Amino acid sequence: MENRNRNTQLALEKFGKYLVTESRKNLTRKNKNNTRKLYDSLDYDVQVMENSLDFGFIMEEYGEWVDKGRKKGKMPPPSALRKWVEQRRIQFRDNRGRFKTYESTAWAIAKSIKKRGIPATEFYSRPFNLGYQRLPDEVVQAYALDVQDFLEFTIDELNKKYKDGSN
Repeated sequence: MENRNRNTQLALEKFGKYLVTESRKNLTRKNKNNTRKLYDSLDYDVQVMENSLDFGFIMEEYGEWVDKGRKKGKMPPPSALRKWVEQRRIQFRDNRGRFKTYESTAWAIAKSIKKRGIPATEFYSRPFNLGYQRLPDEVVQAYALDVQDFLEFTIDELNKKYKDGSN
């Protein structure tokens, strides 16, 4: 059976590509692309079935924190920050001027996050909202084209049956 929702699927695919492209641009622009792990994980999945549409946006789990930020008052686990601190080669100094360990630097940053929070980047939310505002019109138009294609296909099939004399 041919895909009768081809135009709708193409409209959702276009939205997915836009979302991934803009989100990646925002990560790079806002200097939130240290390991490229989040950048590389951005993807989308479109499934168009006979009676339903499914659109999913895929990213690393911590992408939600990068997008929405973190309110002050709750300390993130220092172990989650240790790798980040080491990759960026961030080490604070003690009172004597000696470098602290990555563990103690991660703990100090976690404590600062608890005190001040982290501002939201909206690397994903902003393009999603902008693209979503345009999406309904595009999907309605694409779905109308799919219905038109379906009707033309059905009429052609009925005409073939009529000409053949079969019912």
